[in-house]
Amino acid sequence: MDTLIQIAQILFILSVLVILHEFGHYITARMFKVRVEKFYLFMDAGFSLFKKKINDTEWGIGWLPIGGYVKLSGMMDESMDTEQMAQPAQPWEFRSKPAWQRLIIMLGGITVNIILAIFIYTILFSTVGQKYPSTEKYQKNGLAFGEAGIDAGFRNGDKIISVDGKSQVKFNRMIIDVLLGDKIEVERNGKREIFTISDEQKSKILGTEGKNFIAPKVELSTKFIDSVDNSKQKVALNIKKGDQILGFNNFKFQYYYQFLDSLRKIKNQTILLNLKRDTLLVAQEIVIDKKGNSALDTLVGVSQKIKLDNVILKSVTKDSNAETAGVKKGDKIVSVNGHFLDHFSEFSYKLNEYKNKTVQIGVIRNNKELILDLKVDEKGKIGIEFDLETKNEFININHLSFGNSFTAAVNESYVQFIYNIKQFKLILRPKTGAYKQVMSPIGITQRLPKEWNWEFIWGFTAMFSIGLAFMNLLPIPGLDGGHAIFTIAEMITGKTLSIKAAERVQTVGMIILLSLMALTFGKDIYAIIMKNFF
Repeated sequence: MDTLIQIAQILFILSVLVILHEFGHYITARMFKVRVEKFYLFMDAGFSLFKKKINDTEWGIGWLPIGGYVKLSGMMDESMDTEQMAQPAQPWEFRSKPAWQRLIIMLGGITVNIILAIFIYTILFSTVGQKYPSTEKYQKNGLAFGEAGIDAGFRNGDKIISVDGKSQVKFNRMIIDVLLGDKIEVERNGKREIFTISDEQKSKILGTEGKNFIAPKVELSTKFIDSVDNSKQKVALNIKKGDQILGFNNFKFQYYYQFLDSLRKIKNQTILLNLKRDTLLVAQEIVIDKKGNSALDTLVGVSQKIKLDNVILKSVTKDSNAETAGVKKGDKIVSVNGHFLDHFSEFSYKLNEYKNKTVQIGVIRNNKELILDLKVDEKGKIGIEFDLETKNEFININHLSFGNSFTAAVNESYVQFIYNIKQFKLILRPKTGAYKQVMSPIGITQRLPKEWNWEFIWGFTAMFSIGLAFMNLLPIPGLDGGHAIFTIAEMITGKTLSIKAAERVQTVGMIILLSLMALTFGKDIYAIIMKNFF
């Protein structure tokens, strides 16, 4: 079910982006009286799932969800319609129009992508607010780093002051800045230090830990087990979702990074992992091989606990079990069957324990505690939705007017575009290994949340829309930018490509694009196979 939700999300996001991108070409083509022969969502290689001709245009949905297209009369595109191009030019054809009109048509899709991003960000900022993880809050107590970060020159407890001389208030962008920059300035033990990160060190970070190589310094007591995969174990691990990590070999740690640092030093040994499960103390033997690898690396997932004090009950689904029981928006949930809760994860796991059963939920409403009898369904759900970010201790929320939201949305879209340029430059530096991190829609789908969240979906759509605009602007034959660059050259020189030359250029562009697609899709499919079958 989780995978289906992820697939539904990526199909929805791609559909919105593709339809509106192609609509940008369509509306500008019609504006200059160019005939549009086809308008397709997804590619119809061989056959289509749906098609209907209205006037001169065939509208359809293809079976291959890797994009879409509009076919303009008299244009050399991926259809490679050389027969049409061999005929005399007609007034309604793309090639008959002045170069400036053809350039506008070519840039129509990119323009709509940028407008869409600005529109979505404006609506989000003016309704739920402009949310971002605060660098100041994240590194209030210092930062913790993975092994690759330590090797690159960071030390646990560092506070990042600037990257290449520039500070950054948004922590998510600070991480990207570190990977894109060279000179890092940190505050370490009350003193400022500057060091550089090489491409080889960036390659190690990207190849092992990615953006997770840096995190706030948090206490170990706030970490819990959120997933356990026993499918590849001969003997199942005595580790369960919700277990709290205390330490190992009966030694307790205060901070999570201390636990990780100590664990990394152990090789070719068996340790005793100390856990707390509700009120019980649990121990599990973990074998660490000579390279330092163990089941904790691949079979056990660890997440940050979110205090119930920082969680707001955002909505109650109509006609749900929660509504029937009397749960209301704004209630604060404090207990399940008399078990008082501290963290949000405990509530989720308790509901999973009582599937298809009736439980007593304790809630605080108007400073009074109420006990409600509530039926949990077969999926461990009761029909409520939480806002896990509203009171997140690391998140800043700027509540903006509509006018200020528009200004902020324009700036956000511009900054997103600049970051796409920076990341592309990183990809072009082979020593960083950044090209290995490029993902196809299959890989992106694996990273999407497993629950439908409209705020996330629209935010991701806006970000993806800017990425799509940048990608299509690249001067590669077959992309909008490739067509645009030849049109601009024509406007400067007054010369046009011959049909034969245009055919060759288009063929080369298609070979490049299809090769890149084959590599990214192949890499992601291979990763899924290795993860699930080996």
